[in-house]
Amino acid sequence: MAEFSIIEQQMMMKDLTDQQKMLFSSQFDSAKKDRNTILVLSVFLGSWGIDRFMIGDMGMGILKLLTLGLCGILWLIDLFLIRGKVDEYNRKKANEILAGIKLTS
Repeated sequence: MAEFSIIEQQMMMKDLTDQQKMLFSSQFDSAKKDRNTILVLSVFLGSWGIDRFMIGDMGMGILKLLTLGLCGILWLIDLFLIRGKVDEYNRKKANEILAGIKLTS
């Protein structure tokens, strides 16, 4: 899946008021994860599942922790997939925040 870009965020916020946009931006900035930071974590600590724990994927994180990344297989796979998983996490968080803002309006 494509990177979760600023343009996509702006499209999500197009129907919000200025105050709601500021609220969304502040909440999303504190909740989002950086793709490159998670990739570095995956390279160095991915065998223990730290990368998956950081993006809220507890099941896969526990599996990687208990099996040391299935003897390195999941670690290697995640080196290629983790940035897309971070984008999915960020999209999910943005939609949750957006739903919360719209609900309170």
